Amino acid sequence: MQSTFRSGPSTIRIHQTEPSTPSRHPAILLLHGAGGNTTFWLDRIAPFVGRLGVSLYAPHYFDRTGTQRADPATILDGVHVPLWLETVSDALAYVRSRPNVDPNRIALLGISLGAFLSLAHAATHADIRAVVEISGGLVEPYASQATQAFPPTLILHGEVDQVVSLDQARSLEKRLQSLNVPHERHILPGEGHWFSHGAQVRILAAIAQFLGRYL
Repeated sequence: MQSTFRSGPSTIRIHQTEPSTPSRHPAILLLHGAGGNTTFWLDRIAPFVGRLGVSLYAPHYFDRTGTQRADPATILDGVHVPLWLETVSDALAYVRSRPNVDPNRIALLGISLGAFLSLAHAATHADIRAVVEISGGLVEPYASQATQAFPPTLILHGEVDQVVSLDQARSLEKRLQSLNVPHERHILPGEGHWFSHGAQVRILAAIAQFLGRYL
């Protein structure tokens, strides 16, 4: 199912899957990567978390800036990232407004660029329960803003990632250790930025176990 919400002057599309039972459910906000494809991980995660009674939402946050695909110049221009982060906040407000969502049990799950945005949001807002980051990192100016209020974090990274260096995962873990933030790091041997089917299965299992504890 697709719906929309407003962020600034823009209408943002959002895919959503919600359990049909009337009780309030935990929720995951899924943030896509620089390619703008919301469906790759959505199609893999939605059936998986649906069986667990978890709502899943995937906003097209590029709608805020009319972006089709983000390149390094766009990501580093100091304009797009702040607008996307505003849209992440607005997406979370939309998720909290859903009648069957427990507003205190929401996790961010980001892929690549979406992981960087998820971690940046977590560093500057104390409004989410957990973060799952795949192939991302926590960079300045957000890294220095992270405090002990940072939520529990699952780090998932390919060992031979040629797009986002493994050093990003190591740096993130070091920062979380310095803050005494609960976290796990899984480095997938032989995997790059795009994961094999076997690695995807291991990633889904790690996410389920992690969110089972913290969401």
